[in-house]
Amino acid sequence: MKKSILALCALTLAAGLSACGGGTSSYTIGGTVVGLQYPGLVLQNNLANDLAITPLPLDGTNVRNVDYSFPNEVDYGDPYSVTVKSQPQHQNCGPSGGTADTAGRLSVISAVISCSLVSNTIGGTITGLASDGLVLTNGTSGGTVPVTKVNDVYPGTFTFALPVTYNQTYGVTVLQQPATETCSVANGAGTMGDNKVDTIVVTCVKKAT
Repeated sequence: MKKSILALCALTLAAGLSACGGGTSSYTIGGTVVGLQYPGLVLQNNLANDLAITPLPLDGTNVRNVDYSFPNEVDYGDPYSVTVKSQPQHQNCGPSGGTADTAGRLSVISAVISCSLVSNTIGGTITGLASDGLVLTNGTSGGTVPVTKVNDVYPGTFTFALPVTYNQTYGVTVLQQPATETCSVANGAGTMGDNKVDTIVVTCVKKAT
């Protein structure tokens, strides 16, 4: 009878440890990368192991998640972490959950890394503006810039607050002309790359009277 009770206690303890993540001496550090579209992503864990992650082909137009695991395991009770060592092309990736904890607290280590496309601002210079009313618009990606005086001076530069995502087109035009000038835009259209655009040129000339 006594042996049966001890055996039952042992089974109960084992079941409890398993539910909490215990009962395993070592754990694989792994997880999922969400949103990866371009190559170049390298992850690193706190054991100084590097792991290059390759994006999967699209499922139609949908980006597929990538499951990963590091080759070396971490012992029960030891801390672990997963960080981004190198960013992929045209994207920024970062931790999204479960990337730092203690091995064994959960039954499986699932460190999630989320990636999104780079986005940057567009803008440029303004010359010849001497009256109120100028409004610029990015008709392709959205957003407007009303150009008003700053410290009683019309600014010589402008920047749209709404950024443009990598590989998305933009097209800046004059939505509204100022009171006493006619303004035109040069270099206003393009496709966003990896860096901000500050080469759009707005030139204003006084209206004929």
